[in-house]
Amino acid sequence: MTTTDTDIATTRNITKTRNRQAIIRHLATHGNVTKRQLQLDLQLSLPTITGNIRALEHDGIIASGPLTDSTGGRKSQSYRFNPSHRTAIGVTMHRSTLRLCAIDLQGCPIATLSRTLPYANTNAYYQRMGSAINDFAAETEKAHGPVLGVSFAIPGAISADGTVITFNDSTGATGVTIDTIAQSVRYPRQLIREAAAIAMTETLHDTAISDAICLYLNRRPSGALIMNGRLHRGPNLCDGAIEHMTLVPGGKPCHCGRRGCMAAYCSPENLPEDYESIPGFFSVLEQGETHHRERMNDWLDHVALAIANVRCVICADVVIGGEAALYLDHDNIADLQRRVTALSVFGTDHLTLRLSRSDENSGAIGAAMQFTDPYMDALCGWNTGPHPSSPAPTRTKIDTATMGV
Repeated sequence: MTTTDTDIATTRNITKTRNRQAIIRHLATHGNVTKRQLQLDLQLSLPTITGNIRALEHDGIIASGPLTDSTGGRKSQSYRFNPSHRTAIGVTMHRSTLRLCAIDLQGCPIATLSRTLPYANTNAYYQRMGSAINDFAAETEKAHGPVLGVSFAIPGAISADGTVITFNDSTGATGVTIDTIAQSVRYPRQLIREAAAIAMTETLHDTAISDAICLYLNRRPSGALIMNGRLHRGPNLCDGAIEHMTLVPGGKPCHCGRRGCMAAYCSPENLPEDYESIPGFFSVLEQGETHHRERMNDWLDHVALAIANVRCVICADVVIGGEAALYLDHDNIADLQRRVTALSVFGTDHLTLRLSRSDENSGAIGAAMQFTDPYMDALCGWNTGPHPSSPAPTRTKIDTATMGV
């Protein structure tokens, strides 16, 4: 078989692309690196390194870092990955508030906006929201890089093609499409379940997470699944949504219309007495009131049963978040882990059960990652996830207290 000029050109282009991706990967995972260090670590020629560095700087993908000490006496220029050369925006909309968060390519928040905007399924509402998003995106692009897209985190469920809200108990937006919601948004847009979005941020807070069942015990509980350090969504985009598995056949009615769902038994709304608030319940519980302790034990038993059931299918660590988690301390988590162990047939020697580190921005941050993660995969050559021989790009742990926005 004769090698043609086209074959040679194709091979050269593939090699050029791989070299470029290797340099970006290395800078994204190692911080400030000199050309000499890149040459040694990647086994590429200095002209190849220099040519790619020049092109990547021109594109804004990398930037100059500090000068570093050199064995030859002259300080060497280092280079770093520029995570804000592209950005993305996540949106959460609840009954009375709209929250926006812009992130860079490492998942670090670079701007936030919270606005009182009562939800209404009207064009006027969606146009006001779209105007707020477009203005926020324009300001983000002025200070950082172009916005890849806008992603909406929805409390509830979405259709398998990701275009329709099939259930939303928070705002009542059931049946609304992404085209309606984002009718005024001038950027690519997507939907994601809010629980799935929050779970994505767990991988930012704890980069050691591999497999995890994320359980968010809000007034409407929800769940999501992390596999191999990535959100696992499945073909219907709802994998890990354990809130509607049957926990007690024929039991309490659930807000989904069925009976006996996990959500009907593990909601913290089951804890207070009549006219008592959830914070009030936990306040009385701390005082050792017997009846409150009985209600707490019953609630913990149902939560433990839900976890034990899921771990029969997927033996993963467990992350507990949501409103109820705000009141759970180390002793409560240890107690819950003992209850799960008692229900397990296979033992839980390797079970790690801990509280979520998510905050009020986590849903928007995780939603925005729907755009940044695929972009980074393509940029670094990780088109189906982290490259087996390289670590995933370094992500800055979220610290909203120091954002200055």
